[in-house]
Amino acid sequence: MTDVFEAMLTAIHFHRIAREESKRLILCEPHREHQVRAAVDQAGAADILTVRPSLACPEGMLVVIDENAIEASCREAAQSPMFPWMRRQS
Repeated sequence: MTDVFEAMLTAIHFHRIAREESKRLILCEPHREHQVRAAVDQAGAADILTVRPSLACPEGMLVVIDENAIEASCREAAQSPMFPWMRRQS
């Protein structure tokens, strides 16, 4: 019984992490925000896709951003000897 319970907890934990890591930010033209948000809601993906209007979004396109990947990349770059100015000073 314990092995089954442990396997179930492991599976739940794995799926929670996978879902958290799949979160994305969608930038769209301001006048399309409601349309894009409705499509995300209809797909049942509102918990992993955040819609934000942006004037910088190219006309007729959506920009999908993985903020977690950008943050991880910045942390990695901060540890690189190529970018010492990015490290926090103690």
